[in-house]
Amino acid sequence: MLLVAAACSSDDPVDFKDGDRSDSVDGTLGRDFAEATLQPETSLAASQLTAAATIVRKRASSGGLPVKNVTVRDGTLVVRVSLTKFGADTKQRLAAIVGTGRLTVRAVSSVTPFPPGTAGPGTPGTDTTPMGGSECGDSSASGADPAGSEVRACDDKSKEKYVLAPAVITGADVAGAEARAPEAAGLGWTVAVKWTNKGQDAFTRLTIEAAGGRLPTNRIAIVCDGRVLVAPSVQSGIPGEAVISGTYDEADARQLAGTIDGGALPTGFRIASYVEGQPGAGNEGGSPRPGPTVTG
Repeated sequence: MLLVAAACSSDDPVDFKDGDRSDSVDGTLGRDFAEATLQPETSLAASQLTAAATIVRKRASSGGLPVKNVTVRDGTLVVRVSLTKFGADTKQRLAAIVGTGRLTVRAVSSVTPFPPGTAGPGTPGTDTTPMGGSECGDSSASGADPAGSEVRACDDKSKEKYVLAPAVITGADVAGAEARAPEAAGLGWTVAVKWTNKGQDAFTRLTIEAAGGRLPTNRIAIVCDGRVLVAPSVQSGIPGEAVISGTYDEADARQLAGTIDGGALPTGFRIASYVEGQPGAGNEGGSPRPGPTVTG
């Protein structure tokens, strides 16, 4: 993966045609839709649930997940989502956007294959899901991500375990993120990130320092709820907006942008129930793709 300077454009919105309806998935209304009940990890007031519904909608829109409506119901959020775009992957993609969303950006101090004894990314036999409690930012261990401390975290996709320096940027320093279509045939989608003034100063310093190192210290990590979303390499200091490039398809780029730009929920949510109507055709799984980089 590579990080580069870039400009941003507006996100494609999700069309919530029917507003906040509370119909269950059944009959004609259920065709090609699923209804998910999201249970908060801690009890929330009505105003907090309403705010959480707005954030879930924003994340869905940024990530290209076709959510039709989000309704507050009996202390939970009820999400109606179309199955026609992602099919069987819809539930997994919904689960990916309902974590708390505490974001930090950190320098990478060291990287090792995980689980121990594996040969690293792209090597046969290394597709075991990283586990290891708080050592690897496992969500079952609260997904802690203390900004002022060094942390150890894992990336499920690349099968690497990271030691990360204290955070220099948090989610409050993100001004926006969006997925951008390839500029030429054969190139992948990219994710453009824009920072606040404070965030930009910190990001520029971070990338200057990273660009002067060698693998793995020429990488920076974007961490969400104790998991590494992406850890691109840096080729030069970046004084402006940045673009994460790799071999993303549209869906993956939109999901990453939505997670970075989504804002933090008051608490994490879990999918307590998930009822499908008549699913449409989903995307087929592709071949494994290499990781991203960061350039200036």
